[in-house]
Amino acid sequence: MRFKSNFKEQNGSITLFVLLSIMFFVIVLVGLYMNSSYKIQKQQKEIEKIQRSYNSEDINDLYEKTYEKLTNS
Repeated sequence: MRFKSNFKEQNGSITLFVLLSIMFFVIVLVGLYMNSSYKIQKQQKEIEKIQRSYNSEDINDLYEKTYEKLTNS
């Protein structure tokens, strides 16, 4: 009878260990996902910022302004 009592307590300990291990891995994976998601969002914002800075002037307009300056001088 005493052996069965110890056996049940060990199963509880093993179950607790497995649950804690699973929770640890889930927390680590969620952290990695959030970190990579943040990096992707930051990269997208940087790309949009660069595109806005390059699209601010049309190259043809810039050429026309420069050409007019040279012809007027």
